[in-house]
Order: sequence, then C-alpha cells, then structure tokens
Amino acid sequence: MVTGAAPATLTGALRLAVAALTLLLPRAFRDRQRAEWTADLMSITTGRWRYLFGAARTLPALRAAARRAGLSRGPAAVVHTPGALAAPARVLLIGLGWPVLSWLLLVPVRYFLYDIPGRLPGTVDPKSLWPDGALFWVLFPLILALTFGAYVALAGGWLLAATVGLAGAAVGFGQRRIWFAVAGLALAAVALLTGTVVGIPMFDADAGYGAALLGTVAVGLGLWGRSLGRWRRGALVTVGLAAVAVLVAHHTSTGADMHTWFLD
Repeated sequence: MVTGAAPATLTGALRLAVAALTLLLPRAFRDRQRAEWTADLMSITTGRWRYLFGAARTLPALRAAARRAGLSRGPAAVVHTPGALAAPARVLLIGLGWPVLSWLLLVPVRYFLYDIPGRLPGTVDPKSLWPDGALFWVLFPLILALTFGAYVALAGGWLLAATVGLAGAAVGFGQRRIWFAVAGLALAAVALLTGTVVGIPMFDADAGYGAALLGTVAVGLGLWGRSLGRWRRGALVTVGLAAVAVLVAHHTSTGADMHTWFLD
C-alpha cells in the first residue's frame, strides 16, 4: 500500500531523489530501503528535503550494514562465487604456498642473511646453519617440512604437480567434495608416474616455469577474486609473487649460485 500510494502522494522530484539514493546502495538492499524512505516521506508534510539530505548522510552506514548482512553483491554472488573460488584458492595456498615460501626462507633469505656470497666457497654447509643439540630435534619436523618444500619448489615439474594434486585431495576431503579429492589424487598419481616411470630427472623438470605459471594464477585470484576476503587475497598475491621469484632465480647468475650452494 505504501509503494502504491507513493506516486500520488510524492512529487516527481521527490520520487526521483529517492530513486537516485537507492541506486547508491547494493542491489539486494534497494527495494527494502526505498520502501522505508517512501513510507517516511509519506508520513511527513514538511521538511521532506531535509529528511532526504539526512538519508544521504546515512548511505555509508547503510552500505556497511548491507555488507555485514551478505547483501553487498547480491544473492547470486553471495551464494555461489565464494564456493567456486575458495577451493582453488586453498589448493594454491597449500600446494604452491608451502614449496615457494619454504624456498624463500631456506635459500635466498639464509643465503643473504648469513652473507654466503662474502664467505669462502665450500666452507658454509647449509645444514650447519640449523641449531644444534636438543633444539634441533625439537625443530626437526619444521626443518624437514621446510627442506622438502624447498626441494619441491626448486624441482618444479612433476614433483610440484604432484604436490598441488595432493593439496587438492586434502582440500576436497576437507570440504567433502569427493570429485575434487579424486581429481587431486589423479593429478598426483599421473605426475608421479610421469616423473618416475618415464624417468624425468627431478631437478631438470621445468626450471621454475611451473611455479611461475601457478603463481600467475594465484596473483590473478588475489587481485580479482573479490569474494575471497582481504586476508586470503593478500596471501595469494604474496605466494604468487614468491613463485615468480623462483623462476627469476633459476635464470640469473645469483640465483644459480644460491641453488648450487643449497643443493650441494
């Protein structure tokens, strides 16, 4: 009854002003707010424009309320988009993030932190940089995970593909998406068979191209996957840039020196 009586009660200028204000709100929030503003204007006879100016000042607060209610991008985006991008984002953060961040910590960070270029060649063993005694055994699980992750990033190719596949399987089982888990296991199996049965050497696989390709995808998701949330998008961009750095290191003299030091 309120919206039906509005055209006969409100002037054209007032109706146009209400319409303009509602266009500044998220689509799924507009009808309800238009009805509220229209009902308020119909209930007063003076100060209508002053009321509209006050309504305009509340627009930022209304938009924030719409975001909290999950209405900022409309029902379709809220229901479907996060689910569509969340799984690939998790796979990249696990399957790519673990290797490239392990490589970043164990190779370039330690290489320059301990000033390896300034020391005599062959005198500084990477394994000697870990703590000794009981602390080593306390940190052993972390050391093992970081070391193996760095090897995965350096090898790339089938070993990186298998790691991403296993990450996909873990995400699929965690989200109860059996088809996603099966696809991840299939990718891991194909990658491992290709590398071991066909006999592709682990460290002659792709020289960083696979990591950079996946890193580009991660950066794209981080920049344009607006439904993923600020923290996850930032993590994707960070992982993606670190993956591109692996490719750069493979094709520079400094990177070659770092990798030789680490692998030897």
